[in-house]
Parts: sequence; C-alpha cells; structure tokens
Amino acid sequence: MNRKIRRTNRILEVILWIFSVVTIYPMLLVLLTSVKSKGEASYLNLNLPSEWHFENYVTVLQKDFLQSLFNSVFISFISVALIVALAAFLSFIIVRRDTKGCRIAYKIVTLGIIAPFAALPSIQLLQKMGMYGSRISLCLIYAALYMPFTTMMFSGFIKGIPRELDEAAVMDGAVGGKLFATVIIPLLKPVLATTGVLNFMWVWNELQIPLYLLNSSSKWTLPLSVYNFYGQFSRSWNLVCADVVLVSLPVIIVYAFAQKWIIAGMTAGAVKG
Repeated sequence: MNRKIRRTNRILEVILWIFSVVTIYPMLLVLLTSVKSKGEASYLNLNLPSEWHFENYVTVLQKDFLQSLFNSVFISFISVALIVALAAFLSFIIVRRDTKGCRIAYKIVTLGIIAPFAALPSIQLLQKMGMYGSRISLCLIYAALYMPFTTMMFSGFIKGIPRELDEAAVMDGAVGGKLFATVIIPLLKPVLATTGVLNFMWVWNELQIPLYLLNSSSKWTLPLSVYNFYGQFSRSWNLVCADVVLVSLPVIIVYAFAQKWIIAGMTAGAVKG
C-alpha cells in the first residue's frame, strides 16, 4: 500500500513539475525578451541577451505610459469601489430578509456569473445613455460583470453572522444603514479584502472590454498600451515585452501583499456559506 502511495505521489509530482514549466516558460520568455535588442528579441527564445538593454523600459515609459497608468488606476479603483459596495449591501438585504422574492433575486443575480460580455448590446445601450467612450461607462460595465461573483462571496459570509447581533444593535438604536455600517461592515473585513483584491486584478488585467468601449487612445488602460508599441515599432518584441512587464508589476505587488487575505477570505466564506 505504501509503495502504491509513493508511486502515485511521484506521478503527481512529475505532473506538477510539467505544469510549473508550462507556467514559468512564458514568464521567463517575456522577462528576458524585454532586455534584448530588437534583433535578438525577434527570435523569442530563452537565450540570455548578448547585451542587456534596460533602456527598453525607458522607451516604454516615455510613450504615454503615465496617462495609461492614470486611466488604469482611476478605472480600477472606481470599479472595485462600486462592485464591493453594491454587492455587500445587496447581499446583506438578500440574506437577512430571506423572502421568496429575495431568493429569486439572488438566483437571477448569480446567473450573471456564466453570462458572457456582449459587446454590441453594451455599446448600443451606452450610446443611448450618451456615455459611450467614457471611463465611467467602463466602470459601470465592470460593476455589472463582476457583481454576481462578489455577491455570492458576500452572501456566503453574511450567512455565518448571527442574527442576534442585528437584534442587539436594533435594541441599541442602530437600524437600516447604521446597522449595516456599524455592525456588519466591520465583520466583513476578510471578504472585503478578498473580493477587493480579486476584482482589482480582474479589472486591471482586462484587455478586450476596454478595447471595445474606449474610443480614444488617450483613455486607454495599461494593457491596451501594448498596441502603441506593436503598431508603431512593428515587430519590436523587446518593447512589447517591456510594456507587458511594467503592466504586470502592480498586480504582482498587490497579490504578493494580499495573498493571505485572499486565502483567508475565500476559506472563511466557504466555511460560513
């Protein structure tokens, strides 16, 4: 039996190593290509550069990078604030009322998890509202897309909060919004951190939706800035990869510092749900 377990563990270890190599290979490829010359970068291999060209990053920073950075920060923070605030309040109402209508509403909202983004209807709706092409319209689209998952996370967590806390707070005069703000919100810190970080990473890394909904390059987010270099410099993959590295850095930093919050929040939500 022990021999069979050891054999199984070795097979699983080999499989995990294969997956690790598949994951690490493109990351190393991008990182090394970002410091190569234009000629060496065109081969797209893992060979070390004959000469390290860190000035590629300077070239990227000089090409409207700061404007794209501002757009990404603005859109990401507004979107995350909308998603988390609306989902938390909606989840509290649905869970605490627990009526047939609320349960139906919860099912309808969570169905949005499997609903794909539809570009044409979204563009037509935003055009009729006079908002097409604006950064705020993109924030509203993100809120609609990512609220279902966030609502599911909050609902699972709130179900584990005893109703007796609500009753005690009502007796002390805390009702409605005051009850939610003073009693419930402090208890939601783990899931607030989890959903906040996850939504930030999803919004920051999104490429397709801003391409459809932002009609001016001055409003482009960082992931879209790669098109500046690919179009202007043709096949200068060193500049493209340098841009990709800079775009990825904020997400890597946020995830590195918030990893324990993400794991703790998802675990707590799963147990409480």
